[in-house]
Amino acid sequence: MKKTTSLKASFWKFLCMLLIGLIGAVAIPFSLILAGTSTGLITYADYSERCTKDLAPVIAATPDLADVQLPMGCEYLVLDKNYQVTETTLEGDDLDRAMEYAISGQINTNLNKQYLLVTRKNEYVVLQYYIGSQFTNEWLYEHFPSPEILLYIFIAINCIAVRVILTAKFAKNMRTQLSPLFEATRQVAEQNLDFEVGHSKIKEFEDVLCSFANMKDNLKISLEKQWNAEQLQREQIAALAHDLKTPLTVIQGNIDLINETELDDEQRLYAGYITESSEQIGIYIKVLIDISRTIAGYQLHLEKFDIADYMGQIKAQASSLCLTKGICLQLETGANLGTLKADKLLLERAIMNVISNALDYSPPQGTIYVTVQKTDCFLHISITDEGGGFTPEALHHAQKQFFMGDKSRTSNMHFGMGLYITSSIIKYNGLIN
Repeated sequence: MKKTTSLKASFWKFLCMLLIGLIGAVAIPFSLILAGTSTGLITYADYSERCTKDLAPVIAATPDLADVQLPMGCEYLVLDKNYQVTETTLEGDDLDRAMEYAISGQINTNLNKQYLLVTRKNEYVVLQYYIGSQFTNEWLYEHFPSPEILLYIFIAINCIAVRVILTAKFAKNMRTQLSPLFEATRQVAEQNLDFEVGHSKIKEFEDVLCSFANMKDNLKISLEKQWNAEQLQREQIAALAHDLKTPLTVIQGNIDLINETELDDEQRLYAGYITESSEQIGIYIKVLIDISRTIAGYQLHLEKFDIADYMGQIKAQASSLCLTKGICLQLETGANLGTLKADKLLLERAIMNVISNALDYSPPQGTIYVTVQKTDCFLHISITDEGGGFTPEALHHAQKQFFMGDKSRTSNMHFGMGLYITSSIIKYNGLIN
């Protein structure tokens, strides 16, 4: 990596470049004016005054003013001895000021236009001349402002251009030096810690990047330890859940054999307790397996299928489940549903989880309504029951693990995993963001 520089030095460098640029922005227009003056394209500031004063004796002695060749930019006013206008090339304010000068001899010295009175035999001639540089070329004189005004315009444009260009260049350089930090924060935001942090030529930025790199490495080590511990815990839970199925199968098999023998009432009661407890253990094991699969991620088996036929199968399965609880199921599907690519078994489980949840909250003899509509590229499946509905708290936390809006349902073998598992299945299928 190249040698770094401080942020203070970068700012001083920018200020020096700005100062040099502004000096150049002023010097270049002045150089152009001087070049124009040396080549005769632009006159000196007192050129018109000198020419007019040299021309005054000629005008006084020449009978016909039309025979006199006036310098460029020189205008005149001819008055008789009673100060009545007989001939003029002036108009407006210029004419008024020339008349005032002829009568009173006073003129505003702050103006660039000055006047000279020439006395002839039967008349007075007031000459107006310009104090300042001007173009000797007639076309430039008529179509462009005076060289002084052009000088100010060029200086202003150059100064603005220098400031804009140097500021934009400095800002671009600062952003370039900060880009490794932006890239590093983006990688961390995307939960990627396996990357190399870039470098900057500015010392202060480089120090921040080094600190960020150390933080990233320490965070990566910490998270890897946490991830490994969680992965080991998930594997242990999954292994334990599968290991528990073996003795549970033995217990259930033996209790089935015991129930086939002749038992008295007390023995049959005890056997019933064992059967009920083994079923509860089976539910616990199923929940443990669901939790481990949900956290570790599902193995998807994607296939393309017809939505209408698929929902017909869901209806048949859900109707039999609703029939056992005396609940009516109504399924309404839209036209032209088309096809969907997803894991059929996992999607079926997600839908049945929501229907099962609706069954738990439906009143006796109630109805569950299922509507399936396709709009644009989205498939909307709506499941509505006639229960009390979700509370604001339930709507906020329903998709979290182990959340139960109704605490009394814990005694009915509910663990608050249904909607969480449903949400996980839909996300793993890529059906929602």
